[in-house]
Amino acid sequence: MSGNTLKEVRLVVPDSGVLISLAHGDLLGLLKRVAENVQLCITDVVEYEVTGNQGLSDAKKITQFLEDNRDIVSIEKTGFGDLIEAKRKNSSIPIPKDMGELSIYGLINNIRSDDPGVPTLVLFEDNWFIKNQSRPSMIHLLSLSAFLKYAEESIEGFSYQDAVAAITKTRPLVNLIAFDSPGENQFESTQTDPSPVRRALKGPGI
Repeated sequence: MSGNTLKEVRLVVPDSGVLISLAHGDLLGLLKRVAENVQLCITDVVEYEVTGNQGLSDAKKITQFLEDNRDIVSIEKTGFGDLIEAKRKNSSIPIPKDMGELSIYGLINNIRSDDPGVPTLVLFEDNWFIKNQSRPSMIHLLSLSAFLKYAEESIEGFSYQDAVAAITKTRPLVNLIAFDSPGENQFESTQTDPSPVRRALKGPGI
C-alpha cells in the first residue's frame, strides 16, 4: 500500500439503504477497504432495519457480513434500543415512522464527542443527508454513488457501471445521486481531500 493510504478511518453508515444496495450488488466487502484500519459503525435502528426480515436475501447477506466482521463493526445504541428489542419479540408493536431519521441525529451527536483525530466518512443514499448537513467539522459526507465511482478509479477491474447494473437488477429505485462534501481538518485547517479515499480503496477486485 502507498504511503498516502489512509491508516485509519471511522466509516459511519447511518442509512440502511446503503447496506441494502451493496448487498443487492454483492459489494458489501467494499466497506472494509477504505483504509488499513476501518471502524465500521451503524446504529441499532439500521441493524434492525437491514436484518429484521431474514426472508429477504439482502438481509441474510448483511447479517452474515456483520457477523463475519464483528472485529471492526460497532452497533451504536440509540434511544430506540428497548423499542427495537420489544419489536423483535412482538411484531405487532408499532414503531415511529421517523425512527431512522431520529436515530441519525443521535448518532451524529455521539460522533461529536468521539476522538476528533480519526477521519470520519458518512456513507449515505437517502437525500435526507444532503438537506441536513449540520455535522462535526471532521465528518466527510459521501453518497453511495460517489463511493462507487472512487472505487472504479482505484481498483483494477472494478466498474462503476457494472456495480450499478448489479444493484439495479434487483433494486431499481436505488438513489444514485453523486454527492461528495469533505469535512474540515481541524488540525490542518483545510478540507479533507477526497483523493485519499480513492487511494485507500486497495487491491484488485472486491
